[in-house]
Amino acid sequence: MDREPEPELMNKKSQVKAYCAADFSLGEENLIKFISNYLDINNIKLTRNDLILDLGCGPGNISEKLSERWPDVNVLGIDGSQEMIREAESRMFKNKIMNKYRNLNYLCSDIRKISSLKNFSRNEITLLVSNSFIHHINDIDNFFKFIITLSNKETINFHKDLIRPKDEETALKLKDKCSQKYSAILTNDYYASLKASYRKNEVQKKILDLNLNSMNVVEESEEYLIVYGKV
Repeated sequence: MDREPEPELMNKKSQVKAYCAADFSLGEENLIKFISNYLDINNIKLTRNDLILDLGCGPGNISEKLSERWPDVNVLGIDGSQEMIREAESRMFKNKIMNKYRNLNYLCSDIRKISSLKNFSRNEITLLVSNSFIHHINDIDNFFKFIITLSNKETINFHKDLIRPKDEETALKLKDKCSQKYSAILTNDYYASLKASYRKNEVQKKILDLNLNSMNVVEESEEYLIVYGKV
């Protein structure tokens, strides 16, 4: 199945509402475990001097879990969708009243302009994380350009995303499976995301082309892959 790009931003209130109503916690927790295991195996300890940057954070699902897992580390979620950031900040402020997410902040910004922002320096970024972000980038060259620009020599990248199915029949089966749990709006967005996603071999080829010898890509399951390592 050929790749079909989709819009880079989810700005419609109906999309945001449908996304926020869905429970993606299992897959999100698996990503947090993957990151935590990597740090443990490599004996890496995060401190209050570190910064975790969550690219394409949406309503803050992963940002919140990162904040909970490493409560002494600053976490910054960035998304280009004002509707998504509005939802993320609303949830954050409600929880800060209960003394949660004190280390968490959000920023609405075009991903292409992040490197010029004064809110932080790339030298501060210890972990560069994203979930379901890569397929929103219409050219995978630009994805790697973004993470190379944002990373310093010590930054560790963790990027989880969907895998594009091999054919339309498989994609439709996954769409039907999604429709049994989620709304029609979310199901249609999921189907579009499947078609816009990349395959493991496509990501691997780009890693080789760019000589990113410390980067790896693994299939977490039949539906998801994780790109990780240093650039």
